Amino acid sequence: MAQTAKKNPVENIAAPVTQTRPNILIVDDRKENLLATEKVLKNLDAGIFKAMSGNEALSLMLRYRFAVVLLDVQMPEMDGFETAMLMQEHETMRGVPIIFVTAISKEEKYATQAAEIGAVDYIFKPINPEILKSKVKVYLDIYVQREQILKLNTVLRQSNEELERFAYICSHDMQEPVRMMNSYAQMLQEKYTAILDEKGGKYLDFITSNARHMQQMISDILNFSRVGREELKLEQIDCNQVVKEVLGEFENIIAQKKARIACDSLTTLKTSPTLVRVLFQNLIGNALKFQDGSKTPEVHIEAQRKEDTWQFCIRDNGIGIDPRFDNKVFTIFQRIHRREDYPGTGIGLSTCKKFIELCGGRIWFESTPGQGTAFFFTLPEGKRR
Repeated sequence: MAQTAKKNPVENIAAPVTQTRPNILIVDDRKENLLATEKVLKNLDAGIFKAMSGNEALSLMLRYRFAVVLLDVQMPEMDGFETAMLMQEHETMRGVPIIFVTAISKEEKYATQAAEIGAVDYIFKPINPEILKSKVKVYLDIYVQREQILKLNTVLRQSNEELERFAYICSHDMQEPVRMMNSYAQMLQEKYTAILDEKGGKYLDFITSNARHMQQMISDILNFSRVGREELKLEQIDCNQVVKEVLGEFENIIAQKKARIACDSLTTLKTSPTLVRVLFQNLIGNALKFQDGSKTPEVHIEAQRKEDTWQFCIRDNGIGIDPRFDNKVFTIFQRIHRREDYPGTGIGLSTCKKFIELCGGRIWFESTPGQGTAFFFTLPEGKRR
């Protein structure tokens, strides 16, 4: 049999690697078999490459990507099994479907050997053209779908990164003008309220109220856009101390609502201080906010060790969450109450979820409308003191 190492038998060369159109590689040491198989598959929307030896097949594999390989078992120098094993060692070919085609004994041991190598099928000559064509088409379709998904994921990831950069830049640059607007509105209130009529005072209240809301929203968007963009600084954090400081921030609200706060002994974790503070600020703040005034607000904070993680729970006796809105709770800008009833930006819980997942934890909730909500989140234990 003449060697073809210097001769490239490839015809109908397929599209470059960057395109979605799939390629088929046919490997057989007999030219008539290559031509016959190509004739069966030529109407499929794919490029067809042909190789007359294992070495030639491996050479093509280094230059092109393939959706499926049809590989003859009996070939001189390097048989199909050895060729397949060398293919699977290469990163670009790992997982590519290999269909063995053979005229040798139909003993089960050969099919078993093919399966151990990673072959998806083992068919015998003479080949039924329609069966071969239908099997190859399945793997071509899978390849195309996978490539389309990968491209969509790439586009989506790029879009998300661009949106986050845009949010970061906008929220950062808008902080100063909004702060100035808020400051001047407050100055107007302090110095000129007395000379304004009732309608003018009401308009000024609208300005200051909306300026404060915009300032809070910009701050929340900036926090959300920072998650994942900036490296997390891990420190030994005493969660008891963080909760104490957060409760101090809510001191006026707690006193005003006469809320009862219970906090079990928590733990010390090696984690991000920003992460822990954002979590407790949002979850305790929500527990105090979402109350209807019909009963004394109660908030219970606890933590339990679960294998190599800590599971925290912030439980309240507030208004609860309607099951219809379960899928909106952690979605950014999704609100389930009117801002007039319960102020907020709809960003806090999204930031919590993004932060926690970045650290390898998860967050969820259990709720009964009218009776209250329990938010749970986990954080890796880390290295404790």
